[in-house]
This record gives sequence, structure tokens and C-alpha cells, in this order.
Amino acid sequence: MKRIVDIWRAMTGSERVVVTAALFAAMASVAFGVVGLLKRPGDISNPDAAFNVHKGAGKSNKPPTPKDRTIDWPRFGYDVGRSKFLDAQSVKPPFRKVWKYQGDELIEFPPIVVDDRLYFIDNAGVYVCLDATNGKVIWKKRLSTLNASSPAYDKGVLYSVSLEPGQALAVRARDGKVLWRKDLGTRAESSPLVVRGRMYFGDESGVLHALDTKDGSTIWDTQLGGSVKAAPALDEGTLFVGDYGGNMNAVRASDGNVQWQTQDQGSGLGGSGRIYSTAAVAFGRVYAGDVDNRVYSFEQDSGQIAWSFSAGAYVYSGIAAADTGSTKPAVYFGSHDRNAYALDAKTGKEIWRAHAGGQISGPATVVGDVVYLSTFSGNATLGFDLGTGRRVFAYNDGEYGPVVSDGQTIYLTGGVTVTAFDPIDIGNYKYKAKKGQKGIVPPAERRRIEEKMKEGDKGNDDGKGGNGSSGGTEEGGKPGGGGGGGGKPDAGGDGG
Repeated sequence: MKRIVDIWRAMTGSERVVVTAALFAAMASVAFGVVGLLKRPGDISNPDAAFNVHKGAGKSNKPPTPKDRTIDWPRFGYDVGRSKFLDAQSVKPPFRKVWKYQGDELIEFPPIVVDDRLYFIDNAGVYVCLDATNGKVIWKKRLSTLNASSPAYDKGVLYSVSLEPGQALAVRARDGKVLWRKDLGTRAESSPLVVRGRMYFGDESGVLHALDTKDGSTIWDTQLGGSVKAAPALDEGTLFVGDYGGNMNAVRASDGNVQWQTQDQGSGLGGSGRIYSTAAVAFGRVYAGDVDNRVYSFEQDSGQIAWSFSAGAYVYSGIAAADTGSTKPAVYFGSHDRNAYALDAKTGKEIWRAHAGGQISGPATVVGDVVYLSTFSGNATLGFDLGTGRRVFAYNDGEYGPVVSDGQTIYLTGGVTVTAFDPIDIGNYKYKAKKGQKGIVPPAERRRIEEKMKEGDKGNDDGKGGNGSSGGTEEGGKPGGGGGGGGKPDAGGDGG
């Protein structure tokens, strides 16, 4: 220090001015550097990024022809690209409640639906198989102690993972018999993808696995940059999955080779975000949310960020991608900022946002022209019109997983419940819904409308003219099923 003072005293006045200016400049550079490091980066917009409207999200796996009764929803996210979109236009409000299953533990992830059976796993590791027509339990077994994922179905077998113990399982779908177990040595909550004899999923140690579905033996393991909690999506031989290092990863399904890895923009605090959101692969893009409050669109082939969009809080929500023909290609999601969003899939520009009344953590699901989301801080399930964001459905139960469908019925996951709703045709008649509900016709209102519709039909028969109703009834006098095949029999009653 004395040496510095002696040098300073030996300087002329002009030399001191120059040194002082240099010191101030250096300090300013450091300050600006710190500010730049801490400042949240602005969103990205790359209008030249590749986009293919003819790929994915409704371009394949079309709903059944009228001859078919139902279709399968065999994995989390519906298709292998996890679009979370079923283009079933007839499945829409108004609905009638068909049955309700009451469980004991949180059902964090939604069921899958195969051959008129629902399969799901509650948080306590209890595997449940329900009859989709009436909600009756076919079998129920506790096979783990902590679970937070959906199973996947393939050729009569359910494939799943669990947090405690950390394991992968194969379970016979007809009766719940365990066919094999594999100890993973770590926890797993990545809903599996099963394709061509392989089971793909991630774990909390950051490993992406490919197992042989015959016996659970390892085909390959690939270490990624952080815990893998999202479910891997697949398109054209490549798996896409985010990790807790803030990376979106493209991994070749055949051998586990990493094709590209793209880092998120981060929060501006010198660190990255975390990707819990299960990506949707559609339109030549990969879409995922992040806890840096953004949603990202990556070019599928290169990993380049095509655009990013900032919400007001975390985006844990799995992204749904849909192109219905009546709406432009878009992506849908919810945020912890208590809003639901629709964005242009190509540009990332906001189409609409709608207040949901609670934080949204679970995935968005699109069935027909309605996107469904659940609020874990509001305990409700909401449905919004794809084009306008207008609320068309509300049910006062919900937490994480919203709905799945078999092309005839929607199955809504509440906190500890699963409820089935069929679409019905009530013509032009108005009805009064129960408090906390929208788009659901109560039993008493249905009976009143049924009588009105019968009177209208009688009036038409007598040549007196009708009431403008487009209705009709099912056998047994129940309102007809919304143009989607008539709906299932009311086997389980109304449940309220």
C-alpha cells in the first residue's frame, strides 16, 4: 500500500487525471459486466427458423371412424410426439357426468385409456385398473411406495417407473401381475415411452434409459446434463427431452447418441433454468416450458431456438400442440402466474391468455376445440375455447393432470378422483349449471330438457312445428351423445 501511495505522490497532476480516468473506466466496465450477467436476457425471435405445418399435431393418429367405438390413449401425452392433442371434434361441452371414481391418494398424473379400460398409478404407488364404461375397479395393486408418472401400454403390458423404490416395472394389464422389475439405483418419475420393443425414460441422476421390454435389460444409457423428470417424446428416430441442467436434448433412439443439446436462456442470475415440462414435437419444432418462466420453440433438426416467450412465472406445464383446421397451428400451456396461454406455433406471438384462478403445474390437453388445464392452487379443471380463450368448461375438482379421452368420453383427473363425462346434444335449450361448474348439465336439468325435446318431437309429428331443437334422444330417454357416436350407456349413474 505504501508503494502505491509513493507512486501517486510522484505523479504530476495530469498523470493523476489520466490514471483516475482509467480506474473509473475499469470500474464501470466491471459494473456493466455484472449488470449484464444479472440481467434477464430478452426473448428470442428467429423468423427464418424451419417450420412445417404438415408435420405432427393432428396429422396422424386421427380419431376413429363412426363404426369404431373408441380409440386408445396409450401413454402420457397421447401420441409418441407427446402432442397432448386428440382431434375429436364431437367431444365437447355440454357434458353429462357418467361416473366418478373416488380414490384415497393423490393422482398426480392422468390415466391412460386402452380397450375401454383406464390405468393409472396414485402417489402411494397403487396401480388401478377401471372399467371405462362404469368406473368400477377391475383390479388394484400396490407395487411401489411413491409414484409421480403415468404408465405406458403396449401389447397387453403396462410399463412404468417409480420414485420409491427407484425402479422400472412391467405389469400384465389384464390382472396386474408383475412380469419383471429392474432396480435403477435412483428415483424416476419420467413417464415411459414404449416403441418397438424398447422402453425409454429418464431418472433423477440424469440418465436417459432404453430398456428391452422383454426383460428390462439395458440396451443403452446416456448421461444428460441434469435430472430427467420430463417424459421423452419421439419423432423420426430421435428422442427429445429436457433436463434440470436447463438443456433440451435430442438423442438418437437407436443407440443413445446425443444429436444436439441446447441450453436455455436462464434467469439472468448467472445460472440456467430447469426443464420439467414434457415437450411436444410438432411442425418440425420441439416445444417445452422452463422454470426460467419461458416457453421455448427449438428447431427439431438443429436445436436452434426459433423463439422464446416469457410468462409471468414458472412454466412446469407440459406443452400441447394442435392444428384443428379451424384454428391456426398453436401451442397451449399454463403457468404459475395463474394464466392459460395460446401462442402461434410458428412465431411465438401470443394469441390469447386467460385467467385460470390458480397456479397451473400440470400439462395442457387439447380434445377437439377445447384446451383443458388444472389448477393445483385452485383445485379446479378448466376448459378454454382454442380460438378465443373463452372459458367453456369448469369443474370444481382438479390438481395436476386435466383430462384424457377415448374419442367418445373425457376422463377428468381430480385430486383423488377420476370422473367420466359424455358429450350430449341438448339442442338450443338453456340450462342452469351447478355452482363451480360450467359446460356440465345437471341431472334435473337434463330431465327437464328431455321432456321439452319430447314435446318438440311430438309437435313436429302433429304438424304443429318444433322448438328449434337439434336434439334427439338415446334409448332409455337420455339426451343423445353430441354427434360423437351417441356416448356410452349411463351405466354408472350420474354421480351427482
